[in-house]
Amino acid sequence: MKLAKYTHNPIAEIERAFDSFFNLTPVFHSLEEVYKTGDQVRFSNDDDGLSVQIDLPGVSKKDLDLSTDTDTREVYIKASRSVKSTDGKRDQTYNRSFSIGREYDLNKIKFSYVDGVLEVEVPRRKKEEYIKKHTV
Repeated sequence: MKLAKYTHNPIAEIERAFDSFFNLTPVFHSLEEVYKTGDQVRFSNDDDGLSVQIDLPGVSKKDLDLSTDTDTREVYIKASRSVKSTDGKRDQTYNRSFSIGREYDLNKIKFSYVDGVLEVEVPRRKKEEYIKKHTV
């Protein structure tokens, strides 16, 4: 009888599961999808608000559909573009969404699209606007 070396490491598996649980990439899209579509997303946050830049090469303004849901605090981005493939051209769709915290004012959100880059600007609200004090 030949013995095989046991290489199963339960601690390493727990660490991998824990790391993937806190990985924020899938909230927007997977890294593999970035390489397939060429999309890139950049988030920046400061005292004034949140800025998100999304590369959407080959998308025209008329093919962009932007919406927000103030109840669920979600921003939805839909786009389409034609890409060349080995068997001709095909349409490719882009559907993304992300959540915005209550400290940002979705009613004042601004979108701009220049040279294939969509920029989303969401101003920060003052705490007094979303924290209500009550008396008994």
